[in-house]
Amino acid sequence: MTSEYRKHSRHLCLAGGVLRLAVRPEFRGRRAILIDVSAGGIGFLLPDALEAGTTLVFELKAAAGTDAMARIARVRHSRPHPVPVDAPWLPRPAGVSKIFRRMLGLKAPPPEGEAWLVGCEFDQPLSEDEVKRFLEQLNATNGDA
Repeated sequence: MTSEYRKHSRHLCLAGGVLRLAVRPEFRGRRAILIDVSAGGIGFLLPDALEAGTTLVFELKAAAGTDAMARIARVRHSRPHPVPVDAPWLPRPAGVSKIFRRMLGLKAPPPEGEAWLVGCEFDQPLSEDEVKRFLEQLNATNGDA
């Protein structure tokens, strides 16, 4: 039995929404799969690890008529995780191979390698209203970053 030491309750994001990230110092855009969010932080998957202490900015695309939500966060941990089949950084299979697989009832092979589960702490905690808005935006945009 493990104890939960979190200050804020987590909201799991099972739909696998996609976030845009900019990682310091290069601030090169990356796409990540959202795993969970709380008032105090966020967890997501990337194709490579980030060092603890790394500063980043993430953005969730806005739903129609609302502003995009952006936050600054600092990495607290990175650990290996299986690569999801729909990871946004994976190359997309050719249309012909998808058609043949569907016709023959075959599943796509699992992706090779590993992803990294990254846990971050926000520079300023979100209010409960901001967490709710964040989750609503994620659902409204269907993770389309």
